Amino acid sequence: MHRFSPRIALFLLTSLPVLLVGQDPVDSKIWELTFVDEFDGEKLDYSRWTPKDPWGVVRNDELQAYIVKAFHTEGGILTIRCEDEPAFYDGAKRDYRSGMMSTSGKFAQTYGRFEIRCQVPRGRGLWPAFWLLPDPPAWPPEIDILEILGHETDKAYLSLHRPDPANPGGASLSVTGEYQGTDFADGFHTFAIEWEKGEIRWYIDGVERYRVTEHVPDQPMFLLVNLAVGGAWAGAPTPETVFPADFLVDYVKVWKKREASADRAEPPSGKARGTGGAGETSR
Repeated sequence: MHRFSPRIALFLLTSLPVLLVGQDPVDSKIWELTFVDEFDGEKLDYSRWTPKDPWGVVRNDELQAYIVKAFHTEGGILTIRCEDEPAFYDGAKRDYRSGMMSTSGKFAQTYGRFEIRCQVPRGRGLWPAFWLLPDPPAWPPEIDILEILGHETDKAYLSLHRPDPANPGGASLSVTGEYQGTDFADGFHTFAIEWEKGEIRWYIDGVERYRVTEHVPDQPMFLLVNLAVGGAWAGAPTPETVFPADFLVDYVKVWKKREASADRAEPPSGKARGTGGAGETSR
């Protein structure tokens, strides 16, 4: 998730044929499950997740306070609820309250398949995300497996951010793929990456939609799932934005390849390929 500055999207990928929603493309002969949460318990599993921002600070001009009580589980579904109720956060009163959870200090992995099945909320100013950061917490690099803006829920943003050698400690360099297809607020969909040495591939409902082959991170990264509000990119909610707004998560799963030497798949015809070089933007 873009947590430190505005972003610029670089590629637009139009609809391609998709698998049936919920179809599992993971081959157990190739992939070994290393992390799974299907949210079957009565509450969020604190042995897997910490229900707060690892930094606990406001950034991107966002409007929410992250609170522990934003998480609810029922029927195997995790709800991250955003409400237009005030709460104190980072030393100030915020107009909205919502949730962020991470596996920082509990689970991190270098390379593998990282997947979420979720239904995003609809409404201007809402900003759900599933993303990875280095463990222990640092930035950049950052891998955004899923970002969606509530006023355009038929478009997913797929990004890699890396340090800018010309500006150490400052803005990052970014490459981003956009995929525009079905309305992701109308039902559950899967969003995943397959990350290996020198390559990251993004998948939506089991179909590859974007690929990056340069400046790929090679360090352990932990998981973050959150629902932000406002900011320079998402914009502020409007009177038409309905609260409470719910980000629904069916599961989060991570696998590791059983054989590191497995062949890479070639992108299907018409796919945009990111290099992490030409066309990068600073942010």
